Amino acid sequence: MIEYPKLNIALEYLEAAIEERELHQRYFAAMNLAGVAEELLGKIIRVVGKTDQLTDTVNILSEIQKVGMEHLEWEERSRKDLKNLLGSTKNSIKHMDNVFDKNAKLYFEVEDESKWLIQAAIRNLDILEIYHSGTVKRFIDKYPESPEEEKL
Repeated sequence: MIEYPKLNIALEYLEAAIEERELHQRYFAAMNLAGVAEELLGKIIRVVGKTDQLTDTVNILSEIQKVGMEHLEWEERSRKDLKNLLGSTKNSIKHMDNVFDKNAKLYFEVEDESKWLIQAAIRNLDILEIYHSGTVKRFIDKYPESPEEEKL
């Protein structure tokens, strides 16, 4: 039996996601690959006792709900519902739960959604303090996440 470390698999998925998006404009494939990479890296992060980017985002949204619900234009959601909301785009493209679910429902253009999912996987990579490959570095350079970086 040959064993493959899940970290190596996640890294391969992330590289493939970037290549599918950037070289071939196959955005749905990129979203699916990035989503798997993000999930695998997130699980590895939790196993080593750290907080992955999705859990951190859910924590932040939960805190925002506690202190500012009167200013939000949505009803309070459980942690599970927040996690499902954040993963809804990724799940919409890969599941067909019933006959009424025949269309993928995205909140933004697929090009943007694929970029954000790749960025989420990269944030998990950073939490693990994993070296960035040339492919990942080029993606980060092309799509900086903070407005300050975009001005440079």
